[in-house]
Amino acid sequence: MDPPASSLALAVPDGADAEARSRAFRFPYPVAYDVQLQLMAELFRAIEERRAGVFESPTGTGKTLSLLCSAFTWLHLNRRRAQLGTIADADDEPDWVVAHDQAKQRERLEAHDAELAARLRAIRQQTCAYRAALTQRIDDAADDSDSDFLVPDYDEHRAAHGRAPPADTPYLSDEVRAMMHALETSGEPRGADAADVTTPQIYYASRTHSQLTQLVHELKRTPFGADPDDPVRSISLGSRRQMCINAAVQRVGATFGAEAMNERCLELMESGKKRCPYLPAQDAAGDAKMDVFRDHALAQVRDIEELVELGQHMHVCPYFGARRALAQAQLVTLPYNLLLQQESREALALRLEDSVVIIDEAHNLIDTILGAYSVELSEEHVEQAAGQVRAYLARFSMRLKGTNEEHLRTLQVFLAALQAFCTQPAPTDSLSTAQFVARLGGSVDQINVRVRLTQFLRLEHWLKDTRIARKISGYADKLWLREHPQQAPTRHAKVHAMHLLERLLLALGDRTANGRILLARRDGRLWLKYVLLNPADVFQPLLDAARCVVLAGGTMEPIAEFRRQLFGAVPAERFTAYACGHIVPKDNVLGAVVHAGPKGLPLEFTHAAWEKPALLDELGNALSNYCNIVPHGMIVFFPSYGNLHKTLAHWRTSGLLARLAKRKRVFQEPTDAHDVDAVLQGYASAIAAPTVRAPLTQPDAPKGAILFAVVNAKLSEGINFADNLARCVVMVGLPFPNAKSKELAERMEYMRRLDATAKTDLGRELYLNLCMRAVNQSMGRAIRHKDDYATFLLLDHRYARKEIAARMPKWIGEQTIDHERFGTSIRALAGFYRAKAAR
Repeated sequence: MDPPASSLALAVPDGADAEARSRAFRFPYPVAYDVQLQLMAELFRAIEERRAGVFESPTGTGKTLSLLCSAFTWLHLNRRRAQLGTIADADDEPDWVVAHDQAKQRERLEAHDAELAARLRAIRQQTCAYRAALTQRIDDAADDSDSDFLVPDYDEHRAAHGRAPPADTPYLSDEVRAMMHALETSGEPRGADAADVTTPQIYYASRTHSQLTQLVHELKRTPFGADPDDPVRSISLGSRRQMCINAAVQRVGATFGAEAMNERCLELMESGKKRCPYLPAQDAAGDAKMDVFRDHALAQVRDIEELVELGQHMHVCPYFGARRALAQAQLVTLPYNLLLQQESREALALRLEDSVVIIDEAHNLIDTILGAYSVELSEEHVEQAAGQVRAYLARFSMRLKGTNEEHLRTLQVFLAALQAFCTQPAPTDSLSTAQFVARLGGSVDQINVRVRLTQFLRLEHWLKDTRIARKISGYADKLWLREHPQQAPTRHAKVHAMHLLERLLLALGDRTANGRILLARRDGRLWLKYVLLNPADVFQPLLDAARCVVLAGGTMEPIAEFRRQLFGAVPAERFTAYACGHIVPKDNVLGAVVHAGPKGLPLEFTHAAWEKPALLDELGNALSNYCNIVPHGMIVFFPSYGNLHKTLAHWRTSGLLARLAKRKRVFQEPTDAHDVDAVLQGYASAIAAPTVRAPLTQPDAPKGAILFAVVNAKLSEGINFADNLARCVVMVGLPFPNAKSKELAERMEYMRRLDATAKTDLGRELYLNLCMRAVNQSMGRAIRHKDDYATFLLLDHRYARKEIAARMPKWIGEQTIDHERFGTSIRALAGFYRAKAAR
């Protein structure tokens, strides 16, 4: 007999050993590490109790595997509870009514699960590949008609449909709008399919495409993804650039960028000869073809590349096909932007209610949100946008109707006011958004600020509903190509101008209270930058909708910053902050705060210190001594490229760089991202060279390599330096952000205003946290597995300050010792590596 559903919980008895607890989470190995078991238990509890939180698990501890096993264990138990019919019992109903409702609920769920399982099982059992339709030629000939750029009547569409044209389809026919609604919002099943929806779901977001691909590969290693009979139903979402299989559209994207690629895709949704051959018709046969793709996509775990291959094999668009599978997926993997932007969530019809949201690699999430919602444009961009609107009105003014013409004229007046603003001396370098709109003056509206703001908001809604910027920009693009027929088509600045203006207008309308306009003159021209100061404006809707929202990462300290800026509205009893230790033994880690160099010169790398030759010599001599002790690879992080280049230039002149090169081969982080691979290959080859392994036969050859890198640049995150690649990580100075940055000053002042009663200066707290998050991320490049080992040298006496030390990861901080004299740090390192060599 089944136990009462209300008593169902994780099947781990009190006092259970690690093996039993690992089985309870269906961990793919016989016994999980203690830190993995702790992480899985904490996440399970957070989901079950509808909490939000920040979870830190150092890279190399199997974080992704633990998160997946915990989340899916909860999902399966929750589904079991639903099948037993005790979710959301109605306390005010008679017992027999509740029992009847529960029985009906069980019947519905069992029928749904049985039908879906049978359908996907049949797909998996097929031995013959799906025969793809004959590839059709895509007619990519240019269409000389300008009518494609005419925006449809705004008022007529509202009257007919009760709303504005869909945001992504402002200029398409009703047929294509209907198709977009069916495909893009495929999470809203039609008619009899309305019950065919999986709830709750797990949404797993990460920063890059490669991270999501790695996540899917990890899922395949778990019993949930590897089950041959009933693997978890997962779907991966990506952009058209990643998923489009139409060669003509890909060429447009490669030449003109993502916006043009999106436009071309939408144009090819029209019926007729130019219709994309990979998009099934909007009829019963087309729906059936999309459903077949959906079932194939869900029948086994696939990453984006595998979905693209499936689309090519089945001759079906994987971009829209993946969206078709959304409603029935248990796991949805997607990049940050699709999850964080409300318009993207609405377009995809993501069902966050009662679902679990996991945002991995979230250490830079705050900066990502602020960056995504910031926009910068110049006086030149304003002039270009004004010219584009004039050209558009000149071409279409006789064909525009009602509200469209009214708002275009208003937009033209607004641009004229913005142009006038740009030519006037700025009284200040920072304005609130309300001040900025008011300072545009009577050119926008001669009555008063309230009317001005009301008209501005109407303009903002119209821009959102029609996306007129896409039409104006597209027409400008076509005009440019007409005027430059001999030039190769490249993405030029004029095409960007309207999109920048639209982003500015939408930002002003959406977040007026927590944004600032920064003003600066460069080469005599004004630049305006809208900056969002409060990331919670964007993040709070996720917290409001989802059952559980978790930020995870290898280096999340200082966690207090996430609590303050993203989870401020979450009650203490609903917030979890969890940081687990590392799986490596404590004696595999050694940290050292070095206060002085070999000659006793204090190590303090302030902004002015980089101009002191004596201090740079002291740094070089210190590294030269450490190179004699550290085996294999050594990575040295500088606060900036400027600091690094200045130091290396001085060492070349003084001969210190040549002395370092005799001890280890010297490599330097390139400024061009295209050169990173070559540098890393050279660095790894130098470490693997025979001279490293046989020092007695070649005593004068360099022993390993030293890599000079920059904090917050290309090598400080996303690249793993395991084993011999990083036996020592050196932090030179503290990478404090630019104190003269106006944007940083605004953020710091906003934090002070956020809680005027705080006992500490929240602006200074932000300043320290930005620095230490960058330090922690850089140090986190080393130690990737349980047998790895490394030392961490902090070359600046300020690392010993309590406010700095408290912000370091515990697994490093607990093993860090202060060395007021250089000699003691040498002895500590020598003893550490001697012990490792003996072992």
